[in-house]
Amino acid sequence: MRGIALRFGMSAVAGVLALLAVMALGLARPGEADAHPLGNFTVNRYSRLELYSVVIRVRYVLDMAEIPTFQEMGVIDGDGDGQVSEAEEAAYLAAKGEELRRNLRLSLDGEAVQLAIVAWELSFPPGQGGLSTLRLALLLEAPAGGDHPEVEYRDDNYSDRLGWKEIVVRPAEGVTLLRSTVSAEDVTDELTAYPGDLLSHPLDVRGASFAYVPGGAAPAGAPAAAPAAAPAPERAGGAFASLITVDDLSLPVLVVSLLAALGFGALHALAPGHGKTFVAAYFVGVRGTAREALLLGLIIAATHTLGVLAISLVVLYGSSFILPERLYPWLGLASGIMVVALGLRLLAARLLAWRRRHEHGHAHSHPARATDGSPLPWKSLLALGFADGLTPSPSALVVLLAAVSLHRVGLGLLLIVAFSVGLAAVLVLVSLALVYGRRLLDRLGERGARLREHPYVGWLVGGVGPEGRLLRLLPVGGALALVAVGLVLAARALSQPGLLGV
Repeated sequence: MRGIALRFGMSAVAGVLALLAVMALGLARPGEADAHPLGNFTVNRYSRLELYSVVIRVRYVLDMAEIPTFQEMGVIDGDGDGQVSEAEEAAYLAAKGEELRRNLRLSLDGEAVQLAIVAWELSFPPGQGGLSTLRLALLLEAPAGGDHPEVEYRDDNYSDRLGWKEIVVRPAEGVTLLRSTVSAEDVTDELTAYPGDLLSHPLDVRGASFAYVPGGAAPAGAPAAAPAAAPAPERAGGAFASLITVDDLSLPVLVVSLLAALGFGALHALAPGHGKTFVAAYFVGVRGTAREALLLGLIIAATHTLGVLAISLVVLYGSSFILPERLYPWLGLASGIMVVALGLRLLAARLLAWRRRHEHGHAHSHPARATDGSPLPWKSLLALGFADGLTPSPSALVVLLAAVSLHRVGLGLLLIVAFSVGLAAVLVLVSLALVYGRRLLDRLGERGARLREHPYVGWLVGGVGPEGRLLRLLPVGGALALVAVGLVLAARALSQPGLLGV
């Protein structure tokens, strides 16, 4: 028994150390940007047109991220055994290759030319959370002729999906390219490495037109093999998603995994673009309490967890009716509208309080609270929590889908709840800092009456406490900031192509 216990203890320690190493690497590495904010949802396409004397060849690559690959596996794995057999791969390649070919349009001098598939290859590079990605590579060609053909090319595959879209035109030796609407340089090395300076504005090239002179170019010769398989490009959130793949599920490892998920949730909340700004603006605009800050955190954690579950259900069962990535811009728009509405409500309340104080001379009414002195309306807290937790992290969604694939749904749910709690904890700390910071200003105002006598700062500070002009201005400033943040969120959502499906 002692030997068994020792081995168990050693395996647990080894598992914990391995997990801590993964966490350290994930935290030490600079944050990776996505090719799109919804990088795990993307369907990316690449075309390279190679110009020879009598033929045009097209190297075409389709790269699916984890979530669309998860959905596509229902088509590829016909018998549902979780393995892709050679027969299933061949059948999928034949059907999908033909589908992709039909949506590639090539014309020479205004006449449509049919491309023919001469080679293909399918691979499943590993992605986040133990999920696979999909990489399908085709080599197609079409005859070409004339002294200086005018060529039009368009890729109409997956026109409704988000992702990187790149087209390259490259003349062979001896061929002169007269003009082209696209570059001859390969930006992503066939969708294997995305440049950091373009990730915030990914390429969206769906068509190209060009003219060239074949000249005395050598014939194309035998076609080369299709582009080789390549590893999936790095996407943000991989360290968190790796928690679902830990082999050792002993209690120490489980505890460390949940603590790591808490940490990754907190880091996610600290990243730019999350709800810190409008949560802070709200607690400046009202006289919030510590209890209300904690309640807000619970609402945010619950909303984020439920959001992950809801979108996972869409991925699993509703993707034939609505693409899950289309939900994110709409959720972002709804979040922005709710924040604007909250800000306008607070602004109206503050202006009404000022008007009443001016009309009735109630100089001692509290400016930072509702006019009747009641606690914050629970509807406002609920709306604020929904506004922040409404758009779940795509990496959390990957964790849950990986949990379904690995038959670890319980562990996946625990990790997502821990991630959501970590995210909410940061926002609670921001709120608490404002609550206690405001109390400190109250005390300073009570003890710093001499500041009122200062000739320059007396008007603003006099006092800093509950009746001071500074704190009477802060609620209005917070309400205005809340409106501004909501407008920014709504504008950002409206600028995303997924909102209108284009």
